[in-house]
Amino acid sequence: MSQDLAAKPSRSKSGRPVGGDSDQVHADLLDAARQHFLSRDFKAVSIRQIAASAGVNGAMVNYYFGGKQGLYMAMVDGMLAELIANLENMGSPSQMTLADFAQGYSLLMVRNPWWPNFMVREVLFSEGEIKEAVIEKFGRIIGPRLLGLVQQETANGHFRADLDPRLTVISLMGMTIFPFVARPIIEQVFQLELNESTAARLAAHNTELFLHGALAAQVKGGST
Repeated sequence: MSQDLAAKPSRSKSGRPVGGDSDQVHADLLDAARQHFLSRDFKAVSIRQIAASAGVNGAMVNYYFGGKQGLYMAMVDGMLAELIANLENMGSPSQMTLADFAQGYSLLMVRNPWWPNFMVREVLFSEGEIKEAVIEKFGRIIGPRLLGLVQQETANGHFRADLDPRLTVISLMGMTIFPFVARPIIEQVFQLELNESTAARLAAHNTELFLHGALAAQVKGGST
């Protein structure tokens, strides 16, 4: 994606926006931030670039979000809120299935392609408040919910009792998230476009593989 993203028609924003216009400016800034942060890391993106893409002046970033980091975290909050809402719509851990999680998270990755790049750049290879904030949110809400799913499946006798719930969650997340982190390889080498249809197929495949393995039934049973 080009660094000089197409800017929206400029609007006069010398004063405080009012009514629906205020909501639109807020949404436009978040949308512009997603476009820029999709291809470049936090330090490489300026307030001026984001504001230009949103068709406003840079003061609006400070007005609505308190600065670039506030805008960045608002963008992240929106992503996490969508993920959490999807998980909550699946019900409690006793109601949510592994297939529900795999499908919901995979579709979320397709609809928010900037998220895997964000996780790699800002969580795995950076330090500071952004990294700590994301880890805190994930650890407080999402991690425990996935652990609860595995523990519930084990209690119901669906999973082996000797499974470590933490390692099981890590394996599940790896199968679900890696294809989107390695998107260029998936699309160019394996010729699979990661659209919603492919994501749904991949989620169903991962669920089947995770639950039943790759060995044919006769091999599992010891036949030759």
